[in-house]
Amino acid sequence: MLSLLFSLVLTADTLQSAPAVARVDTMQTDTLREVTVRPLKELPTVQFPLQGTINLGIQPPPTILNILEKRFPGIQDKIMHPTAFKARRREKRRKRCLKTLEDYDKVKTFDELLREAYERQQQEQEANR
Repeated sequence: MLSLLFSLVLTADTLQSAPAVARVDTMQTDTLREVTVRPLKELPTVQFPLQGTINLGIQPPPTILNILEKRFPGIQDKIMHPTAFKARRREKRRKRCLKTLEDYDKVKTFDELLREAYERQQQEQEANR
């Protein structure tokens, strides 16, 4: 401990006895030119069309309802009309019936299958001749 105190005293003496050197890091003269700024008589205005946001490709930020509708389809209807159970049930039944009808229309009938088989057989007979 005593040696630490002794070394601090010695370094303090050497710092005080060192000559002070003045260092100049900045220039003493002003090297910038003087500039006078005058306003224009007419400022140029940019003419945007009425639908400028569409033409520039700028899209407005999404709203909370847009985000919710993407994440949970039909949520806006449930928020705005919480008691519309009957209408939602009717819409579900309608969608289910339309899907069933589309699937039914995709299935080929017996006559279509028979005609395809007949045409395939005719093509095979012509190819064998």
